[in-house]
Amino acid sequence: MNALFASSRSHLGKMVSIGLVSLYGHGALAAVQDDALETVVVTGTRVEKRTVAQSLAPIDVISADDLARSGKQNLRDALAAQVPSYTNDAGFTGATGIAVKSATLRGLGGNAVLVLVNGKRRHNTAQIFHQASSTANGQSPVDLDLIPVAAVDHIEVLRDGAAAQYGSDAIAGVINIILKRNASGGQASAVYGQYGQREGSKGNFGATGQTSINQGFELPNEGFFNLSADIKIQETSNVAGAVPDRTRIYPGDDPREYGKSRYRQIMGQPRVQTYNASYNMELPLNEALDFYSFSTFSHRDSTGFGTFRTAVSAQNIPDIYPDGFQPKFRSVEDDFQGVFGLKGNDLLGWDWDASTSWGRNDLHLHNDDSLNASFGPDSPTDFDNGQAIFSQWTNNLDVNRAFDTGLFKAPLQVGAGLEYRTDTYQIRAGEYASYADGGYIYPEGSANAGKRPNSGSAGWGGFSPAAAGSWDRSNTAGYVDLTQKFTDAWEVSVAGRFEHYSDVGDTASGKLSTRYQLTPTLAVRGTINNGFRAPSLQQQHFSSSTSAWGSSPITGELQQQVTNYAAPGSAAAAALGSKKLKPEKSRNYSVGFVATPASNLDLTVDFYQIDIKDRILQTSSLSGLNDPNIAAILAAAGLDTNQSVVYYGNLADTRTRGIDLVADYRAEYGPWGRGKWTLTSTQQLHEIRDIKEPDSLAGTGVQVLGRDKQGNLESAFPKNKTSLQHTWFIDDFEVTLKETRYSSVTGKSQYNANRDEKIKPAFITDLDVGYNVSDQLKVSVGGLNIFNERPEQLSAQAKLYYLFPVDNPAYSWYSPYGVDGGYYYARLDYFW
Repeated sequence: MNALFASSRSHLGKMVSIGLVSLYGHGALAAVQDDALETVVVTGTRVEKRTVAQSLAPIDVISADDLARSGKQNLRDALAAQVPSYTNDAGFTGATGIAVKSATLRGLGGNAVLVLVNGKRRHNTAQIFHQASSTANGQSPVDLDLIPVAAVDHIEVLRDGAAAQYGSDAIAGVINIILKRNASGGQASAVYGQYGQREGSKGNFGATGQTSINQGFELPNEGFFNLSADIKIQETSNVAGAVPDRTRIYPGDDPREYGKSRYRQIMGQPRVQTYNASYNMELPLNEALDFYSFSTFSHRDSTGFGTFRTAVSAQNIPDIYPDGFQPKFRSVEDDFQGVFGLKGNDLLGWDWDASTSWGRNDLHLHNDDSLNASFGPDSPTDFDNGQAIFSQWTNNLDVNRAFDTGLFKAPLQVGAGLEYRTDTYQIRAGEYASYADGGYIYPEGSANAGKRPNSGSAGWGGFSPAAAGSWDRSNTAGYVDLTQKFTDAWEVSVAGRFEHYSDVGDTASGKLSTRYQLTPTLAVRGTINNGFRAPSLQQQHFSSSTSAWGSSPITGELQQQVTNYAAPGSAAAAALGSKKLKPEKSRNYSVGFVATPASNLDLTVDFYQIDIKDRILQTSSLSGLNDPNIAAILAAAGLDTNQSVVYYGNLADTRTRGIDLVADYRAEYGPWGRGKWTLTSTQQLHEIRDIKEPDSLAGTGVQVLGRDKQGNLESAFPKNKTSLQHTWFIDDFEVTLKETRYSSVTGKSQYNANRDEKIKPAFITDLDVGYNVSDQLKVSVGGLNIFNERPEQLSAQAKLYYLFPVDNPAYSWYSPYGVDGGYYYARLDYFW
């Protein structure tokens, strides 16, 4: 089969592009003829009826059709497939990252991207990614997977700093999700898909079933109520090889050593059940006043797997698990956001919009099929590890109007507004046995006689009372936005914003944008702006401790490891140089052009530079167990030296430079139908300009940001991502094909270059074939990564020091296209 794929690939590459079928099916044929640059947008401007071509900054518009054709089953993955500089984070997210995934825009993490729904701020997750080997480290992004895909009309992505317009978090850009407004009709879809392979009969091929529905209802006065829901059930996948022969699983000459399968580890997609629902409504009360509201409700239950502990592991109690055990890390999540508002026109000449929004993400953590070895044979096996809760209340008043100043032919467009927001972050302690030390010592005659096991539930300890607490802050902001066309060809916009945070003080942001129409088919544009991002409450207050059984980074031998994720200012963090977190400050520059050299060809190219000062990052592992210098610092502070400490700090100044290219070509093939070609390419270069080493580490030879953390910033993302996509419509068929090339990436080891994870450039092919059975029914089949491309295996050296002992396959999780290989699906859509 692989040989057949290989021989066919060059021919398929000449065809046309992507993934899944259109959510609107029969509207796609007409939509393919639309001029992409003439799409009207509302993001990044206070001027009504602004098109993509007229925008003063680069904006991508992704329709519901585009989302469906991407072949992806959630908004995050669909955006990554459509927007040139939007990329899923790489690396292994670890125990608490099993449910929430994150992505970057222009190489900056989810914390630097503001997400709006219908123009209103969306709340963030309570989660914080703290796994050292993930580029998402330190992020608490908006969880796009909790917005039903069936509810989305289109998405506008502003690829430019917009802190002066929208506030903190908009350093890299803005994602504005626009919900459907249809007052009648609806659609339903069902899709099943799975990966083509698994390892050692572990996992369930990532088998995924998803159903969704959308229905519009008419309200009085031409109002609407639009309801959407989806259900997604995803099983586990597995890419982990067997436990190598060199690693003992059982004590002595136990015949089970080679009499049972050595495939014990599961690594891949988690088991997930997700239930999403939403509504969007608008009710005109009279000719000048509208009431509107929209909301989302979600419940998600996710289970991933920790490292397999052998029967002879110092974290195992053979009386409980005679064959060893693999903990199950489970997250149960409830999420809600509701928005209510009134908007009107001609209030003393002003259009106005007043709204209030409240959102909450409640994350309940469990560690099942596990144990706390410090309690010995009396240890529980299922643990309640506690809760993390984040809530946000946002209130806005926005006004705008046009003033005829008499100075220019076009009026002066004025926008202004006020915002008041409160954020609350809570950690609730887990049950006693999830974090406590039971004092057990292994008895004589056992494999670990005389040893004292680590405390806490294995691999993922519960929140202790010391970590628990509740923290909040408020933010008050005001902005002014002025836009003026000086001539028919030249337009300038100036925006300013002042914000006061109750915990980190005041900030002012500004933005200057301009656009000049050089010829009827060519315009140039540029922006200069500065931004501000306050440290998240999660970064300021999260703390946790995990105990693991893994390879020593010095000797490669198995050892018990305790990692203390210390809050800034805590005793362990302070001893190693931690200080109170300060806000990040950015300066953005962008220049580009918009061209329509032919009526059926659109082209945009944008160059940008983003400088961030005092960037908040996580330190490398500062290990008292493996580094005598760290041990001495911890001992001098009266702290346990048998621990690795990591914390968040303002650790570096960075610079990101890049180029984004987007080209759309609409083709007519006569009797052979019609189609649309899309070429996107992004080139990025990330640079650390200064590392802020703490005084306490001076002279120790220890770097606060080691090779691993520097690599996560500079080399863990592909410098170039280029895709060519074509959608072909002929009779009742749609055939789509997409070819994407990722340049090489390197995940660097903290300790030695020969352990680096190097991934070569790769071409990934996605294919979909759809058939309109009738005006109401559509069937499609397809695949993502249909040629089953996989990243490189870890080197022999890297495997010796990996998270756990493993033979091939041992793929690098820094792969920008994933580790699971080809994914294949079938889909049914029904419209009414």
